[in-house]
Amino acid sequence: MKKTYTLTQLVDSVKKVLNRTYGEQSYWVSGELVKLNIKGGHYYLELADAEKGLNTAQMKAVIWRTQVLALQTNLGEEFKLLMQPGNRLLFRVSVTFHEIYGLSLTIHDLDPAFTYGEIELKKKQTIERLKLEGLFDLQKALRLPMIVKRVVLIGSPDTSGYRDFLSEMRQNNIFRNFIIQEIATTVQGDKAVAEICAALQEADTYAADAIVLIRGGGSKMDLNVFNDYQICSAIAQLRLPLITGIGHETDEVVADLVANTRQITPTAVAKFLYIRVGTFRAELQYLLDKSLQIGLTQLNQASELFSSTNKFLTHYFQNIITEYRTDVQIKLHRIQVSTNEILADQRAILDLSLEKSASAACHLLNIVQTIELPSMLEKLVLHSSNQIEIQRLEILNLQEKVAVLNPLKLLKVGYTMSSIDQTDLSLYTGELIGKELQTLTDQFIVYSTITKIQK
Repeated sequence: MKKTYTLTQLVDSVKKVLNRTYGEQSYWVSGELVKLNIKGGHYYLELADAEKGLNTAQMKAVIWRTQVLALQTNLGEEFKLLMQPGNRLLFRVSVTFHEIYGLSLTIHDLDPAFTYGEIELKKKQTIERLKLEGLFDLQKALRLPMIVKRVVLIGSPDTSGYRDFLSEMRQNNIFRNFIIQEIATTVQGDKAVAEICAALQEADTYAADAIVLIRGGGSKMDLNVFNDYQICSAIAQLRLPLITGIGHETDEVVADLVANTRQITPTAVAKFLYIRVGTFRAELQYLLDKSLQIGLTQLNQASELFSSTNKFLTHYFQNIITEYRTDVQIKLHRIQVSTNEILADQRAILDLSLEKSASAACHLLNIVQTIELPSMLEKLVLHSSNQIEIQRLEILNLQEKVAVLNPLKLLKVGYTMSSIDQTDLSLYTGELIGKELQTLTDQFIVYSTITKIQK
């Protein structure tokens, strides 16, 4: 006959073995926090281990409410940040076996230093991966404009660092004419990575000079989100230069290392931007003053040179003018003498020509007067008489034609003239039947109505 046991007997045996083996001892155990459920102040956890992407162990654990309060007292806000799924933690635990709920771990303590070491390890791995992919120095190759006027601000509006940045940008005494496009996002918690990456991609589409990513300080766990590979990769591949003001002075996050420019705090970022404008303005003013000084110096030198040159040229040209004036006067005298001689010769020639022309004209006039003029007059009288006779004959001929074509003469011999609406019948083109016909004779006008026509 087989020896059998009840389930209770078997479970009780397992519990005794576990109690003998582990007893009340505690152990420091590291693992990744996979799930967390808080109920009645108790923290119910699910821990796991993995190797090469595959789970190698998984177990439930619990932190009872009294121990939770103790850890919160010791660690403060750090406890809440450590207890985030995805963090790798180091716990002091004891092994517990319950007849119904099975094997689990009871957590008595938590060592944050282990998690910080894990953070540094992940940070180092992120840096090595970015360098291997050629992303680490991309932002450093971008040129940050001397005047950054259009800014895209990424951060949480609920934080004091965010408000300090805006206050410093808008109330400083150096330059306040900034154009700030705000993109609100969380900077910690489960949604922080996705929201910050989305905000970076959106900011890179704006027509801006630079992107500013800020957070108002915090602990190593608070700032761990800025070591995330996705955020750092997105920063490295931005089209616009990015300035960080994460709010810490000692430890650098990877986002600082891949950014174009890093400042310690959000307020320091604002000061960096407006002091940069002020410096540029001061340099411009210095160069303007220097240019004016150089210009005035060169102007004075040129004025002195002009004055001395003017004096020299005045004296030089006065001598030249005196010499030329004497030469011109001599030449003018010579020209005047030559001109008078030429005029006298031409006057004598002209007088002789006029005398010859007058004699020839008188001789020609005498010939025309005595011979040609009477002959021309006789021809003119004869021609005029002929033309008058021709014109008289043409007039008589026209009179005869007019008499023949006189309408009255035609009417007297029996002809008549007909019209409709004062239009000659031969030219009328409208309807004839029913129209009034006017017939003109040599004595009267006959009015009749057309009743019939025949071609």
